[in-house]
Amino acid sequence: MEKTCFIFFVLVLLPACLASTVTNLTTDQSALLAFKAHINVDPYDVLANNWSTTASVCNWIGVSCGVRHQRVTALNLFDMGLTGTIAPHLGNLSFLASLNLFSNDFHGYVPKELANLHRLKKMDLGSNSFTGEVPSWFGMLPKLQHLYLDGNNFTGTIPPSICSIPVLEILNISSNFLHGNIPQEIGNLTNLKLLNLRYNQLTGSIHSTIFNISSLQAIDLTANSISDSLPADMCTHLPELKKLYISENQLHDQIPSDLFKCRELQYLSLSYNEFNGSIPKEIGNLTLLKELYLGFNSLKGVIPSETGNLRRLEVLSLPSSSLEGHIPSFIFNISSLRKINLGNNSLSGSLPVDINNDLPDLEEFDLPYNRLSGKIPSSLWECRGLQRLSLSRNELTGSISKNIGNLTLLKYLYLAENNLTGTLPNEIGDLNLDILNVNGNSLTGLIPFKIFNISTIRMIDLGTNQLSGHLPSCMGCWLPNLEELYLGGNKLGGMIPSSISNASKLTILEMITNSFTGFIPNSLGNLRLLRRLRLAENNLTRESSTQELRFFSSLTNCRELEELELSSNQLNGILPISVGNLSTTLQQFKAFGCGIKGKIPGGIGNLSSLQVITLDSNQLTGFIPTTLERLQRLDRLYLEHNRLQGYIPNNLCQIRKLGDLYLSDNQLYGPISACLEGEIMAQTMTLATIGYMAPEYGTEGIISTRGDIYSYGITLMETFVRKKPTDEMFAGEMSLKSWVKKALCSSIIEVVDKNLIGREDEHFSAKEQCQILERLECQCYKSRLTDLEPKCAYISHLELSWGC
Repeated sequence: MEKTCFIFFVLVLLPACLASTVTNLTTDQSALLAFKAHINVDPYDVLANNWSTTASVCNWIGVSCGVRHQRVTALNLFDMGLTGTIAPHLGNLSFLASLNLFSNDFHGYVPKELANLHRLKKMDLGSNSFTGEVPSWFGMLPKLQHLYLDGNNFTGTIPPSICSIPVLEILNISSNFLHGNIPQEIGNLTNLKLLNLRYNQLTGSIHSTIFNISSLQAIDLTANSISDSLPADMCTHLPELKKLYISENQLHDQIPSDLFKCRELQYLSLSYNEFNGSIPKEIGNLTLLKELYLGFNSLKGVIPSETGNLRRLEVLSLPSSSLEGHIPSFIFNISSLRKINLGNNSLSGSLPVDINNDLPDLEEFDLPYNRLSGKIPSSLWECRGLQRLSLSRNELTGSISKNIGNLTLLKYLYLAENNLTGTLPNEIGDLNLDILNVNGNSLTGLIPFKIFNISTIRMIDLGTNQLSGHLPSCMGCWLPNLEELYLGGNKLGGMIPSSISNASKLTILEMITNSFTGFIPNSLGNLRLLRRLRLAENNLTRESSTQELRFFSSLTNCRELEELELSSNQLNGILPISVGNLSTTLQQFKAFGCGIKGKIPGGIGNLSSLQVITLDSNQLTGFIPTTLERLQRLDRLYLEHNRLQGYIPNNLCQIRKLGDLYLSDNQLYGPISACLEGEIMAQTMTLATIGYMAPEYGTEGIISTRGDIYSYGITLMETFVRKKPTDEMFAGEMSLKSWVKKALCSSIIEVVDKNLIGREDEHFSAKEQCQILERLECQCYKSRLTDLEPKCAYISHLELSWGC
């Protein structure tokens, strides 16, 4: 009878249980199909090909089911390139314990229906594009242990409700746009091990409640705007803390000595704050420390000797403070060190002779911007694991050893601005360098041609030395990655090799102040990425076959060009019309003292980004182009010492940012527009010594007292000496101006019209005569133009004093 009853109950209940299982699994399937429907992009067709009703949900890619209930317990779709939104139906996966959507492109809000996932232990939504505020309903997930929301676009503040999850161990909301204070309720997360809020916009102070969470192993608050000081007892309740990152904030005052009671610390980063005082000697207590970053603060004093206790230290980074004294020798005894950065301090003394003996794993050695002296120890060239060596801006002497060839892993070599002498060793050419910078030394001899065969190199700076010789004819043939080349301030000669154009990634080419000859190669136009071309102060010429400076036409292909500097060469040619086709990115055009002839092309007005034009001390003729008015960013215009003619264009007034205007020593005339009197031209405007008169003034016998530049400069001289610029005595280099200038400070009485000087004035000294002229000039120069007598109106600067 009992057996019969048992069978009866089994037969009755089994269908009900089976029906329940099928129903619940169907619910999970429906939720996942709804999730799939919200996916817009599935680049690998993972969901499209695999998530099908023909197969069990538990066999779908990324889906895991529990053994006991056969329900979906985990959804793992990280890094599948999916794009879309999260369907609210996902909240129906009532057995879900793990949700991992890391590194996709989900966007929009996180649906509130996910608050129904009461079994959820891990949620990873990191590296997506979610927006809106951090949902407050996270506090309704009682079993949540790991919450990753990093790398999204969340805004607003951190909701205090998130701090009510009793078992939360990991909270990562880094790399978002959160602001406001860190809620003090965070101290309620008594099981928290990792707190990562880096790269947000958080403000205020760090609540002491954080430092009472004894379970914490890692705190990362890097790159916020947190201020105030660190609590004096911050490490009293943090026995497990291994990582503390608070760099790039606004913390100030001294580093509390209590910090060094966190004896389990392995990584400490306090860089880029406003800490002051000295480095506490208690730092020696952190015997497990592997990486120490205290740079870019206002720390002073010496590096404490207790640092020598850090026998496991791998990274020592203390740059950009005010540390002084010698570098403690014990630092070079910490054999585990891989990286040393003590740059930009006031450290002095010399480097130890046996660096390599105790630093077998040294990879980066940065000591620039200090006061180190002596020679570079030969043992340094035996640190064969060295990848970066920076000793720039010190007072080092001696030469660069040929043993530098031992550093076969070296990528970055900075030895600039020392007192190094001798030659560049050929062995440098055997290295696979990315950066070579020996600028500002006293190196001599030839440049090893092998340097121009380093295919990996991105920047070469050999400037401001005494290097000589010619450049190799195929110098650009093996430089596919070269971006910057600095050779200025040497004694290099010969022609600029046309092969330089093979270095197609070149953005900066600087060869000023050398003795290069020949013409500027047209092949430079093949450098399509070129931003800065500086060839000034050489002996470069134009092609003899034409008067036009053809290389300008080739440079029109350089559509990124920002600076073009050609001054003090012997170009002696004509600016082609193609100057107007140079890149509109051009900001500086400097070509003074080059013997350039002809007219200024009107197309120069097309170069809308120009800020500086220096074409002074040439042989330019014709009119000042009216198209200059288009250059609304122009700040400095230098056209003095040319042969320009005609009116000064009124439309110069349209250049609202123009600060310096130099037009002297030309043959210009006409009124200076009233706009040039005001603040637009407040910095410098030199328009004097202009020796040409408008024809209409001469024919009518009228000289303007308010508009004509000639009317005060030359007329004043004519009035005082009773001579005209057209008199026969003024021929060749002797002009009215130069004659008066020569006599002004020595024999002024002899040249001044006798009718202007009475008998009582004959004994005036030349100095007194100069003072009269100077006072007259100053009256015109210092007063507001609108308040002047007619004879001075519209004259901004009249050059008549000549240094008397």
